[in-house]
Amino acid sequence: MRPSRFLVLLIPFSIAVLSGCSGGSSGGGGGSQTSNPTTVTYTFTGGTPTAAAVQIGTGTFATATVQANKLAVSVPVGTTTYAVAYVCPPVAGFGNTVTAENVIEASTQDGSSFTVSCNGSTGATGSATGTVNATAIPGATNVLIRGNQGYGTSVGATTGSFSASLLTGMNDVAFVAVNSSGAVLAVKIVRGQTVPGAVNGGSSVVFATTDETTTQSLTVNGIPSGYVTPPAEAVNYVTGAGTSFYLSTNATTQYPGMPSAAVATGDFYSFEANTDDTATHTAAVGTTVDSTTGGSATIALPAAWSYAGPTAAVLPTFNFTYSGFSGVAANAEQGEIEWAPTATTLDTISVIATGSFFGTSTSITIPNLSTLTGFLGSAAAGATVYWVADIYGGSAQEFAFYTSPPATGSLSFVQKTGTFVQP
Repeated sequence: MRPSRFLVLLIPFSIAVLSGCSGGSSGGGGGSQTSNPTTVTYTFTGGTPTAAAVQIGTGTFATATVQANKLAVSVPVGTTTYAVAYVCPPVAGFGNTVTAENVIEASTQDGSSFTVSCNGSTGATGSATGTVNATAIPGATNVLIRGNQGYGTSVGATTGSFSASLLTGMNDVAFVAVNSSGAVLAVKIVRGQTVPGAVNGGSSVVFATTDETTTQSLTVNGIPSGYVTPPAEAVNYVTGAGTSFYLSTNATTQYPGMPSAAVATGDFYSFEANTDDTATHTAAVGTTVDSTTGGSATIALPAAWSYAGPTAAVLPTFNFTYSGFSGVAANAEQGEIEWAPTATTLDTISVIATGSFFGTSTSITIPNLSTLTGFLGSAAAGATVYWVADIYGGSAQEFAFYTSPPATGSLSFVQKTGTFVQP
């Protein structure tokens, strides 16, 4: 199934935007009535693409230049749609090296400035040092330390010194007291700390019983028939400055709510649930709900999607006929193929299209970029190709694909996976 957006992704996929479903079509047209073109800027974090290309309207892809980790797309008057393609530097996978080619098909109606991730970290790290004491928390055996984007360390005891590798700059530093099973018992957050540097001005961070979490209810509705029950559920907490940490990774009907002293304006909870079919484990559904309030939480899963997959082809076409997200404010379609050129390498090509790009279309075809320098070719004839198809629908644009997701909104997905033999 599609992993949580707060976990390391097992399947590389393009980081893109979601758009309203009432936009234009892939043919373009209906642009601004001014004489100036529309410029859309993509900023890359975590690495600079080794190759990039841009397509305007229904034209051909042309090589583009990324300068200072930014790619500017100029969309002329009379055209609304465009596509951005880029290849991220190879990264270590699970026993292999992964090279990911990503294509974003979007519209000027989606916005004019976006940040996308190209493999991992979004900046340099420094050392945050200090001491902590959580002996006042009954049952606590360890203290976790987390900063921006979940970077951090573990003290290994309820009291002691620490040196955490966090992203440089300003961080909200969270101290999370857990028991021997990893359950969260208490949370303290020291806001606005400069990294590298001493946390809390060098004074020890001391827990009190008022820092203990409170038990809250969590309900998941709409589990499709024949899918794993209970679903995988998780609750994450994100501060306004971007620090994130799990309150629970194995929630079922309850989760630990934040102590009031640790909550600040701009923070939010992220409630997630996903499950797959018990028979084949090739179909999955999931939903993420972001909310600025805790308390009793409900997650509604979407209806299952029936899809046999693309016809085997060097450049397969994915079909996305599904009525479960009709009328939602934001939607997108995504198709991905993966293959192993060697025993130690994995190549992936992913295409994601926003609703205002595809309009009433229900299909995506992997484009041929192999003639452009730096882009991937195709799998050898007879090779096994793994495919993934996703449909996204929800209430928030720019959701789930960004370093800083919105504090309120929801996004659901349906997914199918499979393989074919390269013709």
